[in-house]
Amino acid sequence: MSVIEEMEKGWFKTEYAGECYKVRIKVEVTPDPDSLRKVVKEKTLLDDPNASLTVKLWTNKKQYQIGEKIKIYLKGNKPFFGKIIYQDAAEQLIQLIPNPYRSENYFNGGVIYEIPSGRDRFELEVSPPLGFESITLYASTTQLGKLDLIPSQGIYMVKTGLMEVGMKTRGVKITEKKETFQEAL
Repeated sequence: MSVIEEMEKGWFKTEYAGECYKVRIKVEVTPDPDSLRKVVKEKTLLDDPNASLTVKLWTNKKQYQIGEKIKIYLKGNKPFFGKIIYQDAAEQLIQLIPNPYRSENYFNGGVIYEIPSGRDRFELEVSPPLGFESITLYASTTQLGKLDLIPSQGIYMVKTGLMEVGMKTRGVKITEKKETFQEAL
């Protein structure tokens, strides 16, 4: 790839992503045929915005020691809202996103997000109790339901039971069907 012309650059602000820097350039791209074949073969639902919502969540390591910082990564195939819930070794639930230091839980599709990063005013540091722990992402293309939360030392402890979290983060409601033009005739 070679840059032909820098057309525009500058800072802008969005409701969901905050302050961003945009560069618009004109480039010439010469694809490598071998790399192109590999990318086409590896295409997944995570790359298809027309598929049902598909989200991947992972961390920077599989195992951690006390004091190490955790980074969480996530990517969806289309825009989505997310809640990240951490279950510690004592089976307590903590809502990692949104939290008192980051209320934003909207994510654009096709983008890999790192949490925490950028404007986040928090870190995720490993502390006791140690043992088997898990991080779960609840995601939806619409805003998620509310959980029963207890603010505690800068975090939100989840009062809702683990089995109920999935039910409370999404739901179905019955609404009156509007009469269509053809039905009225």
